[in-house]
Amino acid sequence: MSLKLRVEQQYGLKIKDIQQVKDVYKLRTSDMTYCLKGYVFPEEEVRFITRIFTFMAEKGFTRGQKVYPTVEQSLYMTYEGNLYTLTNWVVGQRPIFTKRGDFRNGLRTLAKFHSMANGFPITEAPESRIRYWGLGSEISDYQQLLSQYKETRHLASRCEEVANFLQQPQSLEAIRTEQETSAFIHGDYNYPNLIKSPRGKLHLIDFDNTSLHTRMKDLSHLLHRNCGWNGVRMLRSIDYYQRYRQLNASDTRLLYALLCAPYHVVRNIRIGGIRSAKPLIVTSAQFSKYQRELRSLL
Repeated sequence: MSLKLRVEQQYGLKIKDIQQVKDVYKLRTSDMTYCLKGYVFPEEEVRFITRIFTFMAEKGFTRGQKVYPTVEQSLYMTYEGNLYTLTNWVVGQRPIFTKRGDFRNGLRTLAKFHSMANGFPITEAPESRIRYWGLGSEISDYQQLLSQYKETRHLASRCEEVANFLQQPQSLEAIRTEQETSAFIHGDYNYPNLIKSPRGKLHLIDFDNTSLHTRMKDLSHLLHRNCGWNGVRMLRSIDYYQRYRQLNASDTRLLYALLCAPYHVVRNIRIGGIRSAKPLIVTSAQFSKYQRELRSLL
């Protein structure tokens, strides 16, 4: 049985056209366009991802995708051993974060998402997706990777500072509070996973990396990817985020620690090796200047 026939059987649809677009399928019926996405995760994790979608909808968040159930009311289907979800196809284009307006829109949308990203039933999350206390091991992995290259050994030593900062009382308090409120994150919030509608509103897609985690992880990821080592620009961006979701002192101390981790260098090494990361490597003096710029967060 073909994938098309399987979807028609499972969802009670009559598909006019099916087209593969990167890692998903675009399905058209006479009155609707759908997104069919396959997963390589264990079933409990796919169930968790779909539950995040329905949970956000229940809280009134309108910028996520809607998951459609099968005729048997399952939120995913199986085909040739793989799991698939069916959601609405979000019409629009990816934002361009080098444009000030688009980037601010991204910060505003993230703040609004974070305002609703709590209260998730922890019993519905698999252990592999509960990651509040995994920041220390992440930083340790960064240090180990950066220590392998002469060009990045000075950044590896900075990871120890970050690890120590994460153990300070206010950082621990921020993590505990996120755990107590069952906060969760998108996990890869950046322009490739956002769609700007014709009306200019951003919609979140691709929740493959979603987990129960500290929301500052999302914000630090966005800032690292788009502000580089520019601490002044980061501070302006954080101020703009706080117009829509205010942070407390513990949040900002945790955010400071995460922003002092050389995440974007590590990311580029993992993707393309040390040569890919070289444009992002700063000297110890430049890193110290960057840290001084961020200290107003403390």
